[in-house]
Amino acid sequence: MRREPARIFFIATAAALSLLLISCAANPEKAKLNFLNKGEAYMKKAQYSSAAIEFRNALKVDPKYVEAYYQLAKADLALRDANSAYNTLNQAITIDPSRIDARLERARLLLSAKQSSPALNDINFVLKQQPDNVQAHRLLGSVYVAQKQFDQALQEFSHVLTLAPKEATSYLDVALLDMQLHRNSDAESNIKKAIGVDPKSVPAYIDLANFYRLQKNTAQAEEALQAGIQANPDATALYLNLAAAYQSQGKTADAQNILSKLSNQLPKSPDVARAIGDFYLQAKLNDRALAEYQRGLSIDPQNLELQERVEDFYLAGGKLDQAAAIDGALLKKSPHDVTARINHGRLLMAQGKVPESVQYLQKVAADSADSPQAHYYLAMAYLQQNSASQANNELQQTLRLAPSLPIALTALVNLNYSQGKYSVAQLYAQELEQKNPGNVEAHLLLGEVLLRLDQVNQAGEQFETAAKLAPINPDVHINLGALYLAKKQSVQAEKEYQTALSEAPNSVPVLTRYANFLISEKQQPRASAVVSKFLSQNPNNADAHLLMAQMHYVNKEYSDAMGEAQKSIQLDPKMASAYLQMGQIYEQEGNYTAAIQAYEKSMQIVPPSAPVITKIGNIYMSQGDLKNATDEFQKALDLDPNFVVAANNLAWIYAEQGQNLDAALGLAQKAKSQDPDIPSFSDTLAWVMFKRGDNLGALQLLQDCVKRDPSSAQYHYHLGMVLVSSGQKSQGKEQLQAALQMKLDNQDAEQARKALAQ
Repeated sequence: MRREPARIFFIATAAALSLLLISCAANPEKAKLNFLNKGEAYMKKAQYSSAAIEFRNALKVDPKYVEAYYQLAKADLALRDANSAYNTLNQAITIDPSRIDARLERARLLLSAKQSSPALNDINFVLKQQPDNVQAHRLLGSVYVAQKQFDQALQEFSHVLTLAPKEATSYLDVALLDMQLHRNSDAESNIKKAIGVDPKSVPAYIDLANFYRLQKNTAQAEEALQAGIQANPDATALYLNLAAAYQSQGKTADAQNILSKLSNQLPKSPDVARAIGDFYLQAKLNDRALAEYQRGLSIDPQNLELQERVEDFYLAGGKLDQAAAIDGALLKKSPHDVTARINHGRLLMAQGKVPESVQYLQKVAADSADSPQAHYYLAMAYLQQNSASQANNELQQTLRLAPSLPIALTALVNLNYSQGKYSVAQLYAQELEQKNPGNVEAHLLLGEVLLRLDQVNQAGEQFETAAKLAPINPDVHINLGALYLAKKQSVQAEKEYQTALSEAPNSVPVLTRYANFLISEKQQPRASAVVSKFLSQNPNNADAHLLMAQMHYVNKEYSDAMGEAQKSIQLDPKMASAYLQMGQIYEQEGNYTAAIQAYEKSMQIVPPSAPVITKIGNIYMSQGDLKNATDEFQKALDLDPNFVVAANNLAWIYAEQGQNLDAALGLAQKAKSQDPDIPSFSDTLAWVMFKRGDNLGALQLLQDCVKRDPSSAQYHYHLGMVLVSSGQKSQGKEQLQAALQMKLDNQDAEQARKALAQ
């Protein structure tokens, strides 16, 4: 009998819930308004992902709810997803073409994407309905600026001044136009008028600081920002701009002090913690960034943006257990949040579950087809899977959705660079630099590509620009070192490498570049000494031990190299590159079984790759085990059909066996077309042609091979066999005799002697 009240309570609760559901279903207007209000409340708290979920819930109730579309677009913009915002605004305007605010917002997006003509259509529509709409005239002025019709732009901005004389933005528009026309005194005057009209205008102080910075007057720029902070002590953007100004001058302590002042001013704001964390992350002060994100979460433990940033931080840093803990909680809380789902795909990728990652991110990209981030990370998963062509397709889709996305342009530069397509890489690098003229990495990347194309002077211009933007950035000095090395100015090159190492004394990548420079200068003992000194200060750095192993390997000190590689594995058991190094050492020592085991072990840690599989195939081929070699090369090509080394080697085996000669021809032609300057690829293609009876085609290729590398016994042997077969016996025998005088392998030597005896 004692349990009866509980049972009655449950029934009552269920009944009440049923009534509530019936009420919501019967009153969709109330339901959708409830979702809209919740979303707007989240927007006020800057919880944009949560807001977007509520606006989408409202649209599920009423798919033609224009206000929900408009608010969702604002949330998308706050989340920096301009493409999704644009699509959402399109839906709102389709339902209600007279919606003025949606048309103005769409015009802004179109202008930011440099599509002034369609933006003009929306602006003209608004002005026809509301001839004195201030925002429309302001946007029209921006259109004229984009079209370089400066007189018309000035006319529009002047009209805005008459319509809204007490708005600071009215003066700032004129000032920015003045700056473009190099009317500096007028620009300064108008910015100050903006401040006079609105002493708390954050954009006005930022514009004034930028004006002084362009005049190379850093002191006045800092004073402008400090004055802005004094007038508006809660304006986060002013603190961040001042910190950035300090950081660019190497005043790290001043930058951190101003950020501490911001934190003390607004100690209970998770948004401030997030903004400071973002600043530190961009400055590569990772520990400080994480501390700020965690401080923000201590203020607001449920803050989705901060949780996603911390997970992103852990993913980028390889701290997968911590990332997994956050990942599970986020997916449980927000299973449909695009960022949370993308991060889950990234986690799968980082855990080595590449096929699962590809499959998962394919679903995310399909569900969120307008998310450039979803397509970008799917591209990264394809790269992990060594599917370069599919990665390229996804990166192209990313750019279609977000034409200026720096990470996508950077990825395309690196992808084409890695494939030897330097001219294509140059195009993407130039686009990246043009769209991000203040970005140091963009200038460095373009400079690297230009240097690879032997455009030394143009590369130098990019590196010098980067040096002006970030004089204490070690990457700048590394690239300047490479520039001087290309100019054969070794003394200046070494100074740059030393400067880079002094700026980043604990950086293994910087140390590696300096050591490689010394090796290129045939100063192996000095290179080893530099690495040894680093290890004495960082004895538990696995990467440094691996670098030391590579130093010993270069010096043919294989026992010492093995010891260092094993030490790096002791410190980091998941260091796949250390197993690769061990495989190379075993190969040099003739321990092929151990080499294969080491290569296979590396592929248990990271996804299998065509180059490593091909290494295993090469070992089998060198031992005469053509069956296993064939299997390995085919595995490599199944993984990456465009990996030409595997294609070339498989074609050579087919030619040697006199089998699958049609397939061999296709493989050899593919290798030759992608890397026409590699003589061994030409030799393989020629040998396949010879086996197919095409002596003329083979002859031309082999003559070029011998000319390029007269020390190759194999090239002389192949040329001799082709000449003899085509009736040019005397010339052929000369080539065969030359091959025998070199170190021709036994099987080929036997065939050469038989041909000479005929």
